[in-house]
Amino acid sequence: MKDLGIIHLEVEGTGVLGFDTGLNVQAFAQAKMAQFITQQGYIVTPRGTVEPWKPGGVIEREGTMVIWGPDFDGEGLDKLVCDTTKKETALDAVRFWIKGRLLLENQKSPPFPWPAGTLVAASGDGTILFPPERILRRILEAAGDDAWLAGAASWVHPDLTGGEAAAYAAATMLYRIFCGTGAFQNPDIDVVRQDMREGVFVPVRLLAPGLDKNLARLLDETLAPVKYFSQKGTKRPSLESFAEILGPPGSRESISYIRELAREEQAKLNQELEQFQKKKDLTVKTKRFLVRNTAIITGVLIALVVLVLSVRSILSGRANMPNTRGMNPREVVETYYGAFGTLDHTLMEACVTNKAGKNDIAMISNLFVMSRVRMAYEMNNPVISAQEWLDAGGLPTDQTVVGITGMDLTELDTDPGDGEVSFRVSYTLWLPGASSETPEATEPASGDFKTLPQSVFYRDELRLVLRKDLWLIGEIRRETPADSG
Repeated sequence: MKDLGIIHLEVEGTGVLGFDTGLNVQAFAQAKMAQFITQQGYIVTPRGTVEPWKPGGVIEREGTMVIWGPDFDGEGLDKLVCDTTKKETALDAVRFWIKGRLLLENQKSPPFPWPAGTLVAASGDGTILFPPERILRRILEAAGDDAWLAGAASWVHPDLTGGEAAAYAAATMLYRIFCGTGAFQNPDIDVVRQDMREGVFVPVRLLAPGLDKNLARLLDETLAPVKYFSQKGTKRPSLESFAEILGPPGSRESISYIRELAREEQAKLNQELEQFQKKKDLTVKTKRFLVRNTAIITGVLIALVVLVLSVRSILSGRANMPNTRGMNPREVVETYYGAFGTLDHTLMEACVTNKAGKNDIAMISNLFVMSRVRMAYEMNNPVISAQEWLDAGGLPTDQTVVGITGMDLTELDTDPGDGEVSFRVSYTLWLPGASSETPEATEPASGDFKTLPQSVFYRDELRLVLRKDLWLIGEIRRETPADSG
């Protein structure tokens, strides 16, 4: 048997298990690989005992150095999981593997949970060899990038460790067994890592129609991105969760987890899968393209928008610009703050004079431009007013939430005889969250992220002046936020 750099050979007439480092004598010495023989692996038996597996020495074979230890006749767990002709054997192997990993949690340094290199006893009794991590890492590296991706990177999240990494590996193996394909299949290792971090994979119910809902949900949630759990305030599923839902080895066949679907239901899921694939590919490619080219795209679009708005402004003439003619002072104030929710910076400009509200108008103008950028590639209106969002339940959303709520308007100086009046305005301003992206709780595998907006309480004092029969806001004095949400 040869699996990666794992070989059987004889040393002084005794059969041993060897790990080919891919290094010649000189490179082996320079890399100080001899110290690797001090790290032990583990053999976990179906009886629940944990026995050490210790390297016995190093031997040169066909020009490369091989670290060897006690013989173990077994099959690579990753190869077994990917063999569609051994589905039941693979399912039990994963059950034994989960049991073994739970037992190894009590050890000082259990090896990283890559399926590659982990050997399941050929006898079928459930005994598993977990090789020393440093040796396993070396032979995976020696086998090349393709072997590293196939045996390690495509199974375990790049940012997880310990029990969370082991649970993630259990999920990817079970996904492969029940769905018939890997959750992360891209040949580019960097894309695979990004997909794992963003939770870009096909939901289990679409690839394994009829699979037990609890098992499908457990797999989807385990493979979800980190932000999914921070938004829900929960932890990742544990290995114990998998042990509980799968039961002991031999307890259930894989087919028992799948219910037969009616033809109409199957056809509906097939159609949904096709639509999901098209939407996923387009959405992921678009988002990643925009992330890579945000500065360039934003600069071009801003320049284009500015040009278009400037030309339209010149052609339309000032006669078509909005103004406050016919409005009383209170209506001017209400119009100014109401324009936040519609991103109508032009209307805000019509309500002020002497550069009052300059920062407000600049902020709303920027949000207006970015909303048009999103509208261009999403083909729908990405903006929702804060009041509409609250009325709908205030849930995480992929729309841009902006606007004023809870506005309280108090008159301070109501005598217009001197051409001036004043008001105090208290309100809550809602703006898009700056760094609170969270994945949608109901579809962790969709790759679509949602946000919660930020809210700040303000209190402004406004002075309005009469200019050519128009009441305009001439000054806004804003207090430090009294409260934030």
